[in-house]
Amino acid sequence: MKVWNLNDLYHGFDDVYEKDLKSLEDKMDDLKNYILYQKQENDQQYIEGYLKREEEIVKLSRSLAAFASLTMATDVNHEIAPKYMAKLQQIFRKVTAEQVIFQRYLASVDLDKVKEHSHIIRQYLYQLKKDQEDAKHMLSEKEEVLYAKMREFASSGWSQLHSITTANLGVDYEGKEITLSEIRNMAYENDKDVRKKAYEAELKAYEKIEDQVAFALSNIKREVTTMNELRGYESALSKTLGQSNMTKETLDAMISAMLEYRPYFAKYLKTKAKYLGHEKALPFYDMFAPVGNLSKTYTYEDAQMIIKDAFYGFSKRLGDFATKAFDHEWIDVYPKKGKRGGAFCSNQPQIKQSRIMSNFTGSLSDVLTLAHELGHGYHGEVISNNEPLHWSYPMPLAETASIFCEKIVNDYLLKSLKNDEEVLSVLENSLQGDTQVIIDILSRYIFESKLFENANGPINKKQMKEWMVEAQKEAYTDGLDHEILHPYMWLNKGHYYSAGLNFYNFPYAFGLLFGKGLYATYLKDPDKFLMNYDHLLELTTKTSVEEVAKSMQIDVTSKDFWIASLEQVKKDIDDVIALFKKQ
Repeated sequence: MKVWNLNDLYHGFDDVYEKDLKSLEDKMDDLKNYILYQKQENDQQYIEGYLKREEEIVKLSRSLAAFASLTMATDVNHEIAPKYMAKLQQIFRKVTAEQVIFQRYLASVDLDKVKEHSHIIRQYLYQLKKDQEDAKHMLSEKEEVLYAKMREFASSGWSQLHSITTANLGVDYEGKEITLSEIRNMAYENDKDVRKKAYEAELKAYEKIEDQVAFALSNIKREVTTMNELRGYESALSKTLGQSNMTKETLDAMISAMLEYRPYFAKYLKTKAKYLGHEKALPFYDMFAPVGNLSKTYTYEDAQMIIKDAFYGFSKRLGDFATKAFDHEWIDVYPKKGKRGGAFCSNQPQIKQSRIMSNFTGSLSDVLTLAHELGHGYHGEVISNNEPLHWSYPMPLAETASIFCEKIVNDYLLKSLKNDEEVLSVLENSLQGDTQVIIDILSRYIFESKLFENANGPINKKQMKEWMVEAQKEAYTDGLDHEILHPYMWLNKGHYYSAGLNFYNFPYAFGLLFGKGLYATYLKDPDKFLMNYDHLLELTTKTSVEEVAKSMQIDVTSKDFWIASLEQVKKDIDDVIALFKKQ
């Protein structure tokens, strides 16, 4: 079955897991007592003591939480894992009030003065200053504790409802019940009738769960809006930008460039529609239709060989990483009932490993998705050498290495092809992905903005479907057939269902366009690029998006950078349209 092996985390929810859980509780109690009772006579020593305790907590808690969450990802009906996730939330909640006390204290400290004689404070200075800024948005100790408790059975519960409901959704396809992941993967089938029937079956299946999932999403966004108002944030977007270590100037420059390039994507989609025999624009169900003459279905073994060859062509370290991931059972490969849809990578720097979940069915897109997730894993390997409180990167930079690795594999495939029809297959498949990450992401950004504009009251399923269709029309313009869109895209995208991560859409566009900009730099001077690339990945956990980009002499606040990246996509659009017309 090619399932992942979690034994390097734990062998089960056994005595070892319980012992570590108790150790975590003890460490949290120690931190709590330290904040409450340690005298603050020396700011430097007091902050150092806090940071060292936090480092130990991060090392242990990552393994405990990962084992429970990864277990649930491949078995949403697991009886024990959710109980341990709840237990971990309770343990962390125990120090909520004390964390507020520490953060408020930190806001009064002159960190530039304190850092002079402290290596550890200098290491974490950027994050400490962010904590000072965040202190302005904190509620009272009692209110923060109350919210932490309530969140477990409010937004966290609604999020879990979405995961369980979609993972267990049976889809009736020609008299046979299959999973949501399987029906969505049929969008890549060669047979046009299969694609259309699968799309219709998918939409029909959503009718069974649309009420409860819409209710969940409405309540999550209402909770976020309520809490942001109480904390004094201007908007959910402003909070997300802060979490992303990114300025509004950068976001505006990127979105402006994306809007400007919509007509080129529309032209590509209309040309594809004509190629497939549609009189109008492209129907949604044919967006992922394979074209050209590369009807190959890839085995998992094929995918491994392609990815390893491509990665070794970039660098030995990247190739060795992929080999390690494949050989040591870090990947859970195939779809099954009760397994979450989609794909993700969970980095575990505390054990210098990662775990990757896919729902591999053999399409070219599945191969590229696997390369994408391995890119996340490589990013995790690089930052595993960072300090423990520098093991997490912000959302926009999370896609840097993954997009880069996807591009490496795509270019590798293109070089191996012999004729125009094969080139069209691979190049257009890549363009499908770019269209999703630029234009569909734009629709998701527009839709979520609309959600938050109306999140002071209940939002029903009818409104959600209408807003999603409106957002698709605005983003895709006349490239898609307005009579055949996808009104349920809010239901199958898990990114909407986290109260802590809002607008988890534009970071993908950032990642793609930033990655393409980096790839262009790589092609100009591969040797020089390789000397700096890992350093750039290391920096992603330590400073702002803008400063990370500057390490490669890139200005992401300038629209010109985003235009230059989009011009690379436009070249692919021109090439694909020319190949379409040759057929």
